[in-house]
Amino acid sequence: MKKKFLDKSDWIVEKETFGEHFAKILSKDPKKLKAFKKHIAVEFNKNRDTALFLRNLKTLIIAEGKAAELAKSAKVNRTTVYKMLADNANPSFKTIVSFVFDLGIKLNAVA
Repeated sequence: MKKKFLDKSDWIVEKETFGEHFAKILSKDPKKLKAFKKHIAVEFNKNRDTALFLRNLKTLIIAEGKAAELAKSAKVNRTTVYKMLADNANPSFKTIVSFVFDLGIKLNAVA
């Protein structure tokens, strides 16, 4: 059975981006948060859409409130974390891998 992230009431968004709104929903529901982490990995492995992957990563960072922790791990400041995940950013592979592991997302590299 496919997991459902949102209910109809979750689609009402005012004065914030959908990603910010969705992050609030995820932050209040551990089951949805866990399902979203799995969804991020599955979608990236299926589509290889790096822009979508980075947007989803940003949503997850906001939902978990881990920007400061990730910044420390990546040896950058918190503002830099958000800049690295902006739509036009091109963060290093090393930084992304660091974020992914720190957020508990499992990606597989298969040859």
